[in-house]
Amino acid sequence: MENKYSLDLPYPELQGPFYAGDVKCIVDDYCGRNGEMSAVMHYLYQHYITAEGNERLSKALLGLALVEMRHHQLLGKAIAKMGGDPIIAGSCCYWSGAYINYVKNPIAFLQHDIMTEKIAIANHSKAATCVKNPTLSELMLRIVKDEELHLTILKELLDELTAQ
Repeated sequence: MENKYSLDLPYPELQGPFYAGDVKCIVDDYCGRNGEMSAVMHYLYQHYITAEGNERLSKALLGLALVEMRHHQLLGKAIAKMGGDPIIAGSCCYWSGAYINYVKNPIAFLQHDIMTEKIAIANHSKAATCVKNPTLSELMLRIVKDEELHLTILKELLDELTAQ
């Protein structure tokens, strides 16, 4: 299911040297309020609540969640490889279910999802310029490409719902 929701490009392999400051640059992308953990949980929640009423939307949301889960895994492994601790937390606090938008209206939540994908693109792009490790920068930019695809998919889904 992931193929349709992720570009068919490899994710760069993280190689040293590693810099302690790089962990700080990506920790919020990993598990901050607008990080990968939140994206996974947003899409899973939306998948669950749409499963009975809109199978196409529900499947798309699950596909997006699986790709975001992959991003979360890649960033967690990068944090560990660089000597950081990949706890489920951003820079200021532990991750919380309160970060999730529990809106049930598909049009409203897709509009929110589009906004959060734009935030993710900006945050990952900023992290790519913040880090000193070139392979980590490449990884962040590769993740951006998936997020841009997600933005396109979400806009198409929203267009389908608003055209009805």
